[in-house]
Amino acid sequence: MDTRDPNESALSPSASENYDRIGPKPYSYGELAKATGLFSHNNLIGRGGFGHVFKASLDGETRAIKRLDYPGIESEGDLEREIMVVKSISHKNLVELVGYCIDGANRLLILKYFPNGSLRSKLDGKENVLDWKKRMNIAIGSARGLEYLHEHCEPKIIHLDIKPDNILLDEHFEPKVKAKVEGKFDFLLYLGSVAVHVYIYSGYNRLDLK
Repeated sequence: MDTRDPNESALSPSASENYDRIGPKPYSYGELAKATGLFSHNNLIGRGGFGHVFKASLDGETRAIKRLDYPGIESEGDLEREIMVVKSISHKNLVELVGYCIDGANRLLILKYFPNGSLRSKLDGKENVLDWKKRMNIAIGSARGLEYLHEHCEPKIIHLDIKPDNILLDEHFEPKVKAKVEGKFDFLLYLGSVAVHVYIYSGYNRLDLK
């Protein structure tokens, strides 16, 4: 007998699939400069419209540190509001924000490092490392991450730029959807170089998908 709540989606994550975490940790600019070898070109692993990403060793873990160059973040309050929003976004198939730095004009985000890169890099690569089982797992995991954003977040978030470039793969080829959210009301989340637009009717707690 199926005892599942009839209102629950077949893709809905169980409680164990969400993370219970304290939230992103603040770091000093000096700590992050040391972790990246003074932001050495040898540690540069990516660049986009909003900044450069460096591989780093931090707290005994390999991390990706994104140094933001986007002029829209001008004050500590801007980034602090973003951090407050992202603390409420937690799912095993979404890229996790580990920490951040607000130091003078410097704005940096610390993310988990994904050794297998993006889904795009694996699809375009010469080696066929994705068998059908892995591909199915990536598709289902990505859908679960998106469903969490669309249905289980408060406020709900619509990801309008889902593509292989924005799906990262961990060491077990588990998918992690990379999301950047542009809020209509006073918050901006720069978790990647993708453009995601969110329009929220705060009074009605629903979305305007214009």
